[in-house]
Amino acid sequence: MEAAEQPAEAEAEVKPAEQPAQVQVEAPKPAPVSDKPASDSKFFAIRTTGGQERMVADMLYTKVTAKKIGIRSVMVLDSFKGYIIVEAPDSNVAYEGLAGIRHVRGQIRGDLPFKDIEGYLVKKPTVTELSIDDTVEVIAGPFKGMKAKITRVDYEKQEATVVLLDSPYQIPVTVDANYLKKAPH
Repeated sequence: MEAAEQPAEAEAEVKPAEQPAQVQVEAPKPAPVSDKPASDSKFFAIRTTGGQERMVADMLYTKVTAKKIGIRSVMVLDSFKGYIIVEAPDSNVAYEGLAGIRHVRGQIRGDLPFKDIEGYLVKKPTVTELSIDDTVEVIAGPFKGMKAKITRVDYEKQEATVVLLDSPYQIPVTVDANYLKKAPH
């Protein structure tokens, strides 16, 4: 029977690596699926040792499933270094779940409003912010760091055709819209 358990463990280790931008670990009885959290849900920012956010989330998930603690979800965001976000009915439940877990450094006082967290959960496509004749900066790819002017936007493919301003030749280049950031005026 031990051989049958090993592949399940291997799958569990691979799953977090497949989700590069954010990881959300759900408790056994997740809140109902909706655009907003359950009315008694609150979000708490938990300070952790830098680089250990995923390990803290994994240990917390294990503890929540074993002891049936009322924590609904745990979020690890790459853009929120040194912190994890815990969804629980109140701070006492969050403290109970975090007690004894290594690399937990504390909790920010009070709860976080859902509107502050919503921006991390729902990514607005960059292409909707772009329009023709906008000056942008290329933030990824082979033209990283160059300024460009948008000549065409394909909203379906989420691509933009730009003319590089830093180039001696005015050659149109099509790039992924996520590689572009509006340049300050």
